[in-house]
Amino acid sequence: MHVRSVYVKAPWQCEVRDVQLPALKPGWARIRVEACGICGTDQTAAVSGAKEWEALGHEVAGVIEELAPGVTTFTVGQKVVLESASFCGVCSVCRDGRVDLCHDKAPNFWGQPAMGMSDRFMVPAACLVPYEGLSAAEACLVEPAGVAYDLIKTADIQMGDRVLLVGPGPIGLAAIALAKHRGAARLIAVGTKTDGLRMQTARELGAETRASTAPDFADLGDLDRQFDHVLMTAPTSYIAPALRFLAYGGEMSYIGIGTGSGMISFDANDFHFRKLQLRASFASPAMYYPAVLRLMAAGIIPAAKLISHRFPIERAPEAFGVLKDQRDTALKIVITPGV
Repeated sequence: MHVRSVYVKAPWQCEVRDVQLPALKPGWARIRVEACGICGTDQTAAVSGAKEWEALGHEVAGVIEELAPGVTTFTVGQKVVLESASFCGVCSVCRDGRVDLCHDKAPNFWGQPAMGMSDRFMVPAACLVPYEGLSAAEACLVEPAGVAYDLIKTADIQMGDRVLLVGPGPIGLAAIALAKHRGAARLIAVGTKTDGLRMQTARELGAETRASTAPDFADLGDLDRQFDHVLMTAPTSYIAPALRFLAYGGEMSYIGIGTGSGMISFDANDFHFRKLQLRASFASPAMYYPAVLRLMAAGIIPAAKLISHRFPIERAPEAFGVLKDQRDTALKIVITPGV
């Protein structure tokens, strides 16, 4: 079977190719894609990460078209979202009850000739999670919303906490909604400007907004040592300077890959004597989907509000052009094959 699939190559090259799907492997399923979000990692690939042409897409909602013999947990025609990587259930860490640490044998669909930005593609049945009550475009946001959910769990925000978020992109905005739901008493989103769709949405979700153009946040000195938590969804270069916002005993949780060298340095004595903490959130395996889907269906995570653009698959190059040239007007961009 031939399908259309989006391929990118840095810098900012994008094309829709006709590719042959592989045979259905034991334990796998063929999915008809209804919606696929463009992730920050896809953007990183388009900017500099994809040295050769590669297929993209892992924020997927679709319909099961075919199941390998022996796969009985699901049914053909069922609506599903996809965990970008699941857990195997048989390795030593899974057997110890730490499925969140499964990685060596974790089922995943990376490296396929057609990925999520395709008409159809092949995935392990272990990555399928049924859903209902949401549009496909909304449902495909369960993956980035799940990243935000993991960030909030890692931070362990409690009622009455003071929270500052750096980086109000789609994941950061979902984190704002969740922090508000957890009972944050003060919530501020920091971006490079106070206008634009991202900051407007942050305010609609209940956060104050502040802008900073200084790499060390020197223009936000009035916020120094004011917060129990800093949520970092911006490039890693912002981690060290944002420690200034933490109150005594404060904690920073961060996500983010492909954002520069990844090397940071800070004053370890200051970090020690102020009893600060730095925690990494890495939502792989991609867990908590049922909880996130319930939060989305209840409107606590307002998925529709986070979608700024929808493009059919043949206009995928235009979608990446919006990311490149119209970032201020873009939140989550969703590719809809529509077949």
